[in-house]
Amino acid sequence: MKPMSNLISPVNPRPWCARAYCLILAAITLHLCGWEQLRAQQRDPAVEIYGMSGVYYFGNSQHVLKNREWRPHFGVGALFPVRSNWALMIDGVTSHLEVNEGPHGPYDYHPFSEFYRQNPGVQNNDLTTQRLVAILPSFVRLWRRDRFSIYAGGGLGLEHQRQHIRYQQAFEQENPDGSTSLVREEEFVESRDAVSVTPLILKAGILLNLAPRIVLRVGYSHVITYLDAPASKSLEAGIGYRF
Repeated sequence: MKPMSNLISPVNPRPWCARAYCLILAAITLHLCGWEQLRAQQRDPAVEIYGMSGVYYFGNSQHVLKNREWRPHFGVGALFPVRSNWALMIDGVTSHLEVNEGPHGPYDYHPFSEFYRQNPGVQNNDLTTQRLVAILPSFVRLWRRDRFSIYAGGGLGLEHQRQHIRYQQAFEQENPDGSTSLVREEEFVESRDAVSVTPLILKAGILLNLAPRIVLRVGYSHVITYLDAPASKSLEAGIGYRF
């Protein structure tokens, strides 16, 4: 089951997202230049559990996005070593969208959209909300150094999306002179649906020891849900504990 419709608009990620992650990367670079007391911590494989937050881009749900916004997401993650340089990394994340203009958008040719273009003074009270819950396991290769490890890998995950649409329909009405015009119904129509998919996940990032058992994780995930739709993406950062 694929999204109801498509919205074509230019990618416009929020500038604060890029600035925040540039600051994190700068902090990592400075960190790698010091803290000699943490030498060789990452050489020793260990189970790691993380609390994470970041931003998520709903690439395969562009029908509910105005400008393909990056949205906050939260979750937990775990790393289970498999030998010295391989590991199973499992993340569970959730994110939420709330976008006005219901199942249509300003770039679609649709009677609803056309009605608001013809009547710019009429308020659009349509609303779409969407909740994402995703389990993203990946088998990753680790390149270990004394205080940090670089990881990259992939796997198959599970995305569950629940969507609620509330909108006022618009339709053509014939006038006495034979012409037609668009009118809007006063009552709202509501619909709900849910879909679960198994996306392909590609991820990469860095694990950096802040203390003997405290680790910082910063990474990027590329989530391919449909071959004919843009991929979802996430930037994540978290603090973890090494057991």
